Amino acid sequence: MSLSWSLSENLNPFVPEEKGEGLCFHAAQSSVVDDVAVKDAIEAALERAIGYLDANVKNESLYFMVEWALPSSTLRLAVTDERKCQDSSEVVSCRFSELNQQLHQGGDLQAEAQALSDKVKFWAKDYLSTNTEFMNYSLVALYTDGTRAEAKLL
Repeated sequence: MSLSWSLSENLNPFVPEEKGEGLCFHAAQSSVVDDVAVKDAIEAALERAIGYLDANVKNESLYFMVEWALPSSTLRLAVTDERKCQDSSEVVSCRFSELNQQLHQGGDLQAEAQALSDKVKFWAKDYLSTNTEFMNYSLVALYTDGTRAEAKLL
């Protein structure tokens, strides 16, 4: 899946209130809605984030955070420290705008959003567990569709 990436320094283009001095947000927007295409886009975002591991992994790095924002259908990938507070400089973010619109037009939004979150978690776990480049780093992969305090092992 080919995504068009843009670079935004110090400000997440999809979450304007998320600002971080020294952070570079690599952002893409996808209009795909079917499961196969969404999975491919998620894998493309994961591949991009893994490509930045050399630059991101420092002595204090411990977690590879896979964050799914339910309200906006946005994937955020970052390497972070043991307290899950200090992200490394290169952050990858991918918003699924059409998928989000489709979810909000459905019947049971909460159930459909949770089902999608479960798929995203599975796809991320499946991809990371078989990616040899990711395995070269001693990072713990975590997933959350809420707060970082609620993150669980992938």
